[in-house]
Amino acid sequence: MREAAGLSVEDIADRTKISRQILRSLESGDFRFLPQKVFCRNFVSQYAEIVGADPKRMAKAFDAAWDRFLLASGSFPSLSVDEPPLVRTVRWRFWGPVAAAAVIALLAALVIWRASLHETGFAGPGRDLSDRRIGDPSPVETVPRLPTPSPVVAVETERLDPEEVAITIRVRPESECWVHYRDHNGVAGGKLLAGGAEESMVLVGPIKLTIGDAGAATLEVAGRVYADLGRPGQVVHTEVSADGLVVLGQGRAGD
Repeated sequence: MREAAGLSVEDIADRTKISRQILRSLESGDFRFLPQKVFCRNFVSQYAEIVGADPKRMAKAFDAAWDRFLLASGSFPSLSVDEPPLVRTVRWRFWGPVAAAAVIALLAALVIWRASLHETGFAGPGRDLSDRRIGDPSPVETVPRLPTPSPVVAVETERLDPEEVAITIRVRPESECWVHYRDHNGVAGGKLLAGGAEESMVLVGPIKLTIGDAGAATLEVAGRVYADLGRPGQVVHTEVSADGLVVLGQGRAGD
């Protein structure tokens, strides 16, 4: 069939990448040095396609010839062919979303835990901060509180002359607190202060100063110390000038 198609063994070997020795063994029926049957059956199918024969018919004939050879020889010293190692791949389509969901759940649990820690650690009932005031030993003044921003305070602010004011913020060691400020000249900024930190600044009053945790910070303004600005975890908006500090408004604890 090969010769009728005008092909040589080399032609088929070049097109199929099957070795010439295997092709000659298949054509001569000498199966002693062939590899395993499953590979040879595939070689026969490729051979049939090239010479123009029916691959299924020729594969079936090869099966019969192989069985006859086994019966005649009694044993068949087949050559073992190394199979590629089994590579266990990670199923990213499955485990990718699972890992992402686990990370999101872990982050959510961490946020909830920190929120509960904040409530129990800083907003506990009956907490006395009188022995934890930090700063100048000068008398601590009671801060006048206004439940809501008052028009009167706004009028007083307009009458204040621009003047440099020295402010020192001290954070209790067991807490942390963020602050935000804007002075008369529009200088603004904000930062998170760690426990035990002390931050000093000189700004032009009047100054709008927001304290992120009223129970965590003590303010010193122009040599006067202000503590007990609000409950732990409460956001307090104040106005600072050379005349002192006034609380403009308070949010709910935990805001």
